[in-house]
Amino acid sequence: MRRKASSTAFAVAVVGLLGCSEWRLKPTFPEQAAGRPVLQEQAVVGLSEEGDAAVAELADADGDPPQLTLLLFDRNGAPTRRELAAPADVARAVDEELREKGQRRAPLLAAAVAARWPQALERALDLGFLPRAQAVPEPGRQRFPIEGAPQLGSIPLVLRIDLSDDAAAALLLSERPGGDAAEEVELARMTLNGAPVAPQLFVQKGIAWLLSGSVREGSPLHRAVGVRRGSIARGEAQLHNGHGLADYAAGDLDAAAREFDRAIAADPGFVDALYNAASAAALSDREEAAVSLLRRAAAVDSARVQVLGRNDEDLKVLRKRADVRALLGLKRPPREDVPPPP
Repeated sequence: MRRKASSTAFAVAVVGLLGCSEWRLKPTFPEQAAGRPVLQEQAVVGLSEEGDAAVAELADADGDPPQLTLLLFDRNGAPTRRELAAPADVARAVDEELREKGQRRAPLLAAAVAARWPQALERALDLGFLPRAQAVPEPGRQRFPIEGAPQLGSIPLVLRIDLSDDAAAALLLSERPGGDAAEEVELARMTLNGAPVAPQLFVQKGIAWLLSGSVREGSPLHRAVGVRRGSIARGEAQLHNGHGLADYAAGDLDAAAREFDRAIAADPGFVDALYNAASAAALSDREEAAVSLLRRAAAVDSARVQVLGRNDEDLKVLRKRADVRALLGLKRPPREDVPPPP
């Protein structure tokens, strides 16, 4: 069996980097903020039945008056919607409270909003965002047992908040054989620049909302606490995709195809799993199935499919087809199909 080149989707190093588009984040406290107070904190004030989040945000930086707003975060990562702004006096009062308590290593905004800006909670309720309890960790650990996709049999999974890296708080997902995490994929990441604030986790309909951040000791106050989104379905798909990659590397195409199918069942929009399933089908002489999977992958992200497939040896036979060349953005047939000059 021919191994894939490192430039293709079968590069194992790719696994774990695609769970959330927000993982590449700017530093919490940019250099230009040195010597000036920076206060930015978010709080989850409600979740919809479908998993969207209503988030209060206080922002005080750059010498502008503090702003307190109610934002709506989409479960699928669509643009954030600004729903409501607090009156200036309310924003100032909440800002003063957080400045006074700002060195505490615990989230502060939710309680301040409940006490001083109940209109935000009322608006969230009117829109269907209900207060939800935080996820309950295992005793003494930042590990949270959950169940995977029902269509895959609700496999036991575990979420873990990792604070071992001083520069970031990461939300990780793994399977739970015997309670030990053997492989993990990253769902969300919050950049830290200071002492970590005690994180909170909310889970609703397959969406995980991580609240985390940091505060610098001393003066001026530098405090940033924010919300990051993670898709459990995408993470579960990444886990199965990783198993498929291992099976592929071991030469077991049937097992690899089964794992890629499971990844697609968990998250039908996961391009890497669709592409990998197409490659496995092509190597198993299931040409029409391979082309169908390629079409599905290209419908989600045609540019990525073109990058992965143009020189992939596993698709060598398929690239003779005009419809596949069109999917891959190829204008000419493969060299071996071009007749030599007379």
